[in-house]
Amino acid sequence: MHVDRAEHLAHAARAIGEGASHRALFFEGDAGIGKTALLVEVHRRHGDSTVCYVDLETAYAAFDVLNDIARQAAGQGVRMDSFRALKQRYGEVPTVNLQGMSMNRSHLDIALSVNADRDTQNSALSDELVARLAESATGSGSGSGSGPIVVLDGFDRCEPPLQSWISTGFLPDLLATRRITVFLAGRSVPSLSHPYAGSVRNLILTPFDAATVQEWIDLAGIDELKDSAEALCSRLDGLPSAIAEFLSHFPREG
Repeated sequence: MHVDRAEHLAHAARAIGEGASHRALFFEGDAGIGKTALLVEVHRRHGDSTVCYVDLETAYAAFDVLNDIARQAAGQGVRMDSFRALKQRYGEVPTVNLQGMSMNRSHLDIALSVNADRDTQNSALSDELVARLAESATGSGSGSGSGPIVVLDGFDRCEPPLQSWISTGFLPDLLATRRITVFLAGRSVPSLSHPYAGSVRNLILTPFDAATVQEWIDLAGIDELKDSAEALCSRLDGLPSAIAEFLSHFPREG
């Protein structure tokens, strides 16, 4: 089953083209409405560009996001030698868990020092990664293969500190180059400050309506659902439940 997101995909194609007024699209919508499916389709259609996809639900810190993008970009031919060298020079920055720790002066000083080191590391790695991605842009102006694409899925499902870093640090870094296109999805999406807010367009993914459900019924040829579009639409809470409902009406083999 396929939800027609032709309008959203057309917006995505325009954003990728050289000279686009918006370098980022934020897709906002309820759980199960098809945000991930839309991002996957964007990835598939524009695979002739460098496309890096990150599921933020599986990322615990900024380092995870940066390292994942760098690994994918390198696998698509973007030179990441300087990023890897910088990462090696910094080494692993330890994580301090303050929960249950007595907050005397020495413990507080250690925590602040580690957090400062981590912020410095993330800032340097982000700058280097973004520079390498921007440098890889071909500038063909054809709308395909014209620049790298960063896809961030599940913004609402990552921890608040990571959301804050993405909103105030990473996204502004990406958009400042004017050569990198960003697609982000979530039940909630970042709100960027000036001047980066002007580079972003928010698109709301609305639930499918009864007419769409009726079209699916007709295409699938399920006679017992012929007059049930309104009822189905009122109780389906997203694509997973819609798919399960439709599959239940097909006979199982064996």
